[in-house]
Amino acid sequence: MLEERGIKINVEPEEEPTKESEVFYNDDMILNRDISVSALKTYRKDQNIDLKVLDALSGSGIRGLRYLKDVPGLEKVTMNDTKPEAEENIRENLGINDLPDEKTEVTGKDANVLMTERRKGYHYIDLDPFGSPARFLDSTARSLKHDSFVGITATDLATLCGTYVKTCRRRYSTWVKNMPYHHEVGLRVLIMKVFNSFAVHDKVFDPKLCYAKKHYYRIFGEVRETKKGVNRSLDKIGFITACRSCGYRNMVEEREHVGERCPKCGENAERLGPLWIGKTGRKGFIKNVRKDLEEKGIENAVELVSKLEKESEIKKPFYDTHNIGNITGMPAVRRKNILGKLEEKGYNAVETHFSPTGIKTNAPIEDIVSISKELNRHK
Repeated sequence: MLEERGIKINVEPEEEPTKESEVFYNDDMILNRDISVSALKTYRKDQNIDLKVLDALSGSGIRGLRYLKDVPGLEKVTMNDTKPEAEENIRENLGINDLPDEKTEVTGKDANVLMTERRKGYHYIDLDPFGSPARFLDSTARSLKHDSFVGITATDLATLCGTYVKTCRRRYSTWVKNMPYHHEVGLRVLIMKVFNSFAVHDKVFDPKLCYAKKHYYRIFGEVRETKKGVNRSLDKIGFITACRSCGYRNMVEEREHVGERCPKCGENAERLGPLWIGKTGRKGFIKNVRKDLEEKGIENAVELVSKLEKESEIKKPFYDTHNIGNITGMPAVRRKNILGKLEEKGYNAVETHFSPTGIKTNAPIEDIVSISKELNRHK
């Protein structure tokens, strides 16, 4: 018997759960679920109706059970898993926690079949698959209501980051390579895939809170059925122009012409994408999620979301101090020292959650390099 945030589940812990596990439960995803509960709670506060929720790939049911316990204003939570052992375990866990039957439903269908059958059936869908969510996105779009919310996890990071270029092209219809800021590239590829998949159904996906952590990416966003909204957001799909020699990177819209040479140093430049070039979060929403987590005293989640709040306004991909050191041919300097100098020059510069040595800033690469050299000279 395990317990997570006041919910008890009858599951045998595994050192490394796999998709072959009879009942899937991963304690490495507790942080994911902590933020998910606060994100759904934050979204619900802005709605005037009780929400119908689907936990499409439930495993032990821990995610849906936590929604039932901690998020007010839910009309019904459907927990679904195609494995009979998981379905039985979910029912058992519901009984253990004495949660109201009238607010729960347990199903054992293929997730794509269930969501396709229940067209426009849910205000919120949680999609937490083993690996890529790509094969579930079309049916997810069908099953979301006109105005809705969605939380999506991906664990195929090597593919999204560009380690497996052909797999990334096949699965996400994009071309990327493994860059020093690869986790941000991967997160932006995932957002682009969700946006495009939903746009086919005339639904616009608006990212509210997105992050990379350990072995997974997690994105939350509002979904609205509006052709005009989709059209207005099309310019948020574009490319990153990147130079490995000098560290230059810039995000451009799809229609913009990009030369083969870096505009800063003249070396060959790479074009990564298409991917999402808009904001990866909304500061006001993230702030409210952070406040809810603070009230609960979940310190590791507060630390992560606080960084997301600060960096949400900066669109340019992050810089890593070690990579800057490689570019200058000098030792890497401390992150806080670079941030201090950038702020003195009037730039927006903050720590990023993507890397313990990364910075998010609107400063041009030449100023970052110049500051790094200056700090080295004064050591």
